[in-house]
Amino acid sequence: MYDRMIKFFNDNDHFAKENGMVITHLEEGASEAVMTASERHFNGAGIIMGGALFTLSDFAFAAAIHTFGFRAVGMNTSTAFLKPGKGVPGAKFTARAKVVSKTRRTAVFDVNVYDDQERLLTHSVMTGFITEAPLFED
Repeated sequence: MYDRMIKFFNDNDHFAKENGMVITHLEEGASEAVMTASERHFNGAGIIMGGALFTLSDFAFAAAIHTFGFRAVGMNTSTAFLKPGKGVPGAKFTARAKVVSKTRRTAVFDVNVYDDQERLLTHSVMTGFITEAPLFED
């Protein structure tokens, strides 16, 4: 089932796809997403734009919350930007999401983004609402 979910997110999240992001791992309540940097991700200071790192976090969160089998939407996010990401084409950035609390309709995740040297760049706490609609109809 997780292989099907990975394919679903990588094929259908057009914003993530256009920005070089892919889901690389899923398990119940957890995910990993990777972004390969290009010049489109750099801000005026020559580092990775905070919005790119946030989007990577959000993509990992979205995939992780859907591992419970139902469609879900984000409700709230708090993000701390801890270190800058180096603006080097081809650099890899990895977001890892893990559930810390889940009820029938909500889930809270810790989502961390690391550079290719495993330095922690951002930490987010993301909360989502889990609907009654299944992710897949079959």
